[in-house]
Amino acid sequence: MKKLRGFTGKLKITLLFLCIALIFVEVSGVLFGEPSPQNEPSPQRRGFYLGSVAIAAEEADIIYYGDAGAEAVLGNLNYTDVSRNIWSQNAIYEVGALGILKGEAYGRFGRTVPLTKEEAIALAYRAVGREAEAQELGIALNNARPVADRKTNSQDVLYDGFLQLAMNDGLISARDLADAFNADQTTLADESFRRKSSAQRQQIAYWLARTLNVQPVAQQQELLNYTDWRSVDPDMLMYVEALLRGGIINGSGGRINPRQPVTREQAAQIVKNAESFVLGARGYLNNSGIVESIAPTQDYTDGSAVSGKNITITNANGRLVSIITSAYANASGTKNENTGAPLTGSKSELVVLRNGILGNSNLLNVGDRIQYITDSSNTVKYVFVISNIRDVRYLAVQISGVDRANLVMDVIQLFDMNYPDISSISGDQSFNWSKNERSSFRIAESTSISVNGIRTDLSAVTDDATAILTLDSNNLVKEIQCVDFGINTEARRVVRGIVEENNPDLGYLTLFNEDGSGSGNSGSAMLRTYNYVDQNKTEIYRNHKLVKADSIQAGDTAYIRLDDDGDISSISAVDNYTKKYGKIISKLPTEIIVEYEDGTQQLLFVGDGVLVVRDKLLVGLQALNDGDRVRLLINETNRDTDLKEITIEGTDHYVTNIYKGRITNIDDMSDKITVLGMQVFNKGNWERIDWKGVKTIPFADGLKIYSASSGGTVLDIDTANRLLYSNEAYIAVEKTYGGEEQAVLLSYRNSTDTIVPTNSGTISGNTSGSGSFILAHVNREIYYSAGSIVVKNGRLTTGNSLNDKDKAYLALDREYSSGNYYASVVSVDQPQAANGMILYRGRIKDINEELNFTLESFSQLQGTDWEYSNTPKTLNITFDTRVLIDVGVLNIRDFKGYGADSYLNRTVYVVADGPNAVLVSTAPYGIENVRGTVSSVNDDEISLRRAKIYNASTYMWDNIADTTINVLKNSVIIKDGRVSNIGNITKGTTLRIIKKDASTVGDVYIIFIE
Repeated sequence: MKKLRGFTGKLKITLLFLCIALIFVEVSGVLFGEPSPQNEPSPQRRGFYLGSVAIAAEEADIIYYGDAGAEAVLGNLNYTDVSRNIWSQNAIYEVGALGILKGEAYGRFGRTVPLTKEEAIALAYRAVGREAEAQELGIALNNARPVADRKTNSQDVLYDGFLQLAMNDGLISARDLADAFNADQTTLADESFRRKSSAQRQQIAYWLARTLNVQPVAQQQELLNYTDWRSVDPDMLMYVEALLRGGIINGSGGRINPRQPVTREQAAQIVKNAESFVLGARGYLNNSGIVESIAPTQDYTDGSAVSGKNITITNANGRLVSIITSAYANASGTKNENTGAPLTGSKSELVVLRNGILGNSNLLNVGDRIQYITDSSNTVKYVFVISNIRDVRYLAVQISGVDRANLVMDVIQLFDMNYPDISSISGDQSFNWSKNERSSFRIAESTSISVNGIRTDLSAVTDDATAILTLDSNNLVKEIQCVDFGINTEARRVVRGIVEENNPDLGYLTLFNEDGSGSGNSGSAMLRTYNYVDQNKTEIYRNHKLVKADSIQAGDTAYIRLDDDGDISSISAVDNYTKKYGKIISKLPTEIIVEYEDGTQQLLFVGDGVLVVRDKLLVGLQALNDGDRVRLLINETNRDTDLKEITIEGTDHYVTNIYKGRITNIDDMSDKITVLGMQVFNKGNWERIDWKGVKTIPFADGLKIYSASSGGTVLDIDTANRLLYSNEAYIAVEKTYGGEEQAVLLSYRNSTDTIVPTNSGTISGNTSGSGSFILAHVNREIYYSAGSIVVKNGRLTTGNSLNDKDKAYLALDREYSSGNYYASVVSVDQPQAANGMILYRGRIKDINEELNFTLESFSQLQGTDWEYSNTPKTLNITFDTRVLIDVGVLNIRDFKGYGADSYLNRTVYVVADGPNAVLVSTAPYGIENVRGTVSSVNDDEISLRRAKIYNASTYMWDNIADTTINVLKNSVIIKDGRVSNIGNITKGTTLRIIKKDASTVGDVYIIFIE
């Protein structure tokens, strides 16, 4: 009987008998009747009543108490300039109730008044509960002054203490403090620290981040979204970035406005946004719950009746809580010393905000959803009434359409919520999966709308967004909060994404983010894996029907509720996406042309949010090449086709060789082609293979056979054997998993056509769909067809994928009937493209140690040309990044942008794999491309025979004398698109090198092992 505090002796015995009697009375309902509907508790929390005393049938897990200072706080918060309809009202009252930001003057908050520097510093320290420390410092400083110079304004003394505290902690400098303590502020220079002048946004962010111990973030991401980010003071940059990432401060209109003042209203909201840091620093808790009952109490501790309330709450985590308030009818004869009037006793009350009205616990009703803040002594400091369960409900939805003219929205219902905050979800009773798949709701004209916490209007609500809707009793939408469910898994109990892989047998499910964003900077952080505890006991819905775990498919949109350990508690999924398999025919800047397995082709738009995955890692669009085999996740509707993910298949479909020979038979029983006099295509030349007589080549299931003489007509096996027996043909082969070559394309040439001796050149003037290109060095139009064997990036593709400036080896024929030239074989020379590695050259502008570095502008190697881009390029430094300098490998910790050994403004080569730097080299600038065959090699010197130098004006390789080159400690060596070393260069190896000049001696800067 904890609730009956102060009951002793005979009174306790009497009450015990009365309680026993009341058990019978409560059942029969004849003495006091039922409790009033207003204060009726939920059935599971029902109690018994003794007059005005409530004895809980179930003990509360936690007991909180009203605040003895609540009435004084309510008096202080009675602002005339804070009305119930302003957006910042809750923030202003909360920070006032916590004593963080008080009114400008009695009865006024001063919403639009700029915060001064001394006020901003005081705000930062009050936020973490250090006002008493500042008070002591201020008094000590004042007492140390001569009596004639001592300040008499207690507020000035307090601010002195805050300023001294700021200097002690390094928030301001000693010179700033001296300026602040200058008695005549008007004599200070413009750049001085004037304590009464307006604080800048960046200063408030910096001071608040420092006191709240928010860790600075060195890598700028959020700041770069604002056009004026360079205006941020360098010393404050990392802290502003941290607060932007945490949503504590926000920009507006594409600007962060770092040097503008902050109004008191804005300052209150900034502190509110930092609530988790503020409450944690003070040892406070932020709780959410639903009021179950409100019962009157009487306490006779001091021999007189003390009235109050017992407010029973079920918290969001399922725990039962009681809040006890009390008020004395009188104060035992105490009187006002000025008037002699009897004093009312002190109250233990609550500060409550409900529907814009500020008051005490009398504002609370049963069924109220509330958020309340408690201190370390279990005192309730502030209560905010969110809504009442009888009047309002909250629904998480995925928006499928918005009719702005008629104020109607179509949604897919996801789950019902007790509170309009995804971070409040906790425990099994927090929400239930909605059983209604699709619904339409009317939108009130006065609906409040926000996107990721920023107030906006209905035009910003996009299709396919996720949102929390506030619905009134008539299902009218009163508020729309668009939020990204489940991106930050550490802060949320519900995660959302597209299923990458579902493997219940091994106990895991992997999601990727639908929009391509994530909580980390690396590609692997985008893929999130969650574990099943027991798949047979996990609640799983698919398309709003109960299913087993193995029913969840790759491509499904899934919402997962997590338990306290971050494991899967339940799943709701819908099959929004379909999987398609095909081959990339052509990659354009923002589009791809893909050929599906059934032979149909489709043009797809590739937006910024489309994910490109290879080997379960996000690699970026630059890793996608023409000819790649891909798996696509596509959302197809009657209106459009939305591409969400491109997964690049493995290396099993690379073209390993192209052969030429006479086809004597295609056997569809043994799946083999018989070839006589076979030759292999090597760097534009046909070379005999080391095989005499007839050779057989297995062919793949999808072998395509063309007749070049009829413009690339598809042939079947019977027709080819009957009409083209012993005709010469070109054969493209791939290797199987077992290493055996198999034919994938067979193209017969017309025996009356003439072979043209041209073996290499530069492509120009190719337009998709034109069927021809210009061979630059001879200015000749070359035609191609479906029967042309076109290999690019090691993949079999089509002529549409050829780009201007592609360097290619060719096998050309001249058609007898028309005299036109057509390409039988085109093999594009791009040695580093096989696995997405890119070679950049640029000058270093900035280095974030062991994180990343930025090139001021850059050139990218394309074949033999450097393509210049006048934009910065930031590349990540990973554990695999190596830096080569004149004397060898540099310790990555010494790769920095300051000091005598700074690498700022150094021109470097960078080998990159997507956004990550693999190798950085300080080798000098080289412009000449030389090719040759290795005749001898040692650790620091290579000799080349049959050397040729590339002539950029004629697009031809010109013969030069044998060449000897020096290999430097920082020479870059690349083989098969990967960083290699000189140990992989042997006699007979073909190399392409980049060096300083056209001489036959000198240093080599870049080596491609071909």
